[in-house]
Amino acid sequence: RHEKEITAYTLAGLQTLEGLRILGPTEAAERGGAVSFAFDDIHPHDVSQLLDSRLVAVRGGHHCARPLHERLGIQSSTRASFYLYTTKQEIDALVDALAYTISFFRGR
Repeated sequence: RHEKEITAYTLAGLQTLEGLRILGPTEAAERGGAVSFAFDDIHPHDVSQLLDSRLVAVRGGHHCARPLHERLGIQSSTRASFYLYTTKQEIDALVDALAYTISFFRGR
């Protein structure tokens, strides 16, 4: 139950970010405890590096899913994963760090 709640909270937070594309279903009922996403204009390695500097851990790259990335028309993606121990405060930190990343790379 917690995993579904934290996934729903994450999806809601990510959907507030301009230019962020959630890969896969946007409903928590249809997902597990990982959400991959992409920006058209910010490389996933840049995203993960900037988030790391703000103490938020994500993965950037192919995630053993290169054929899927090719089908979606993207080079790679960023993935956030969570589980029983993940808190809403940590998701808030993720969303805040992504907002900072957008501002940093887009100059806003």
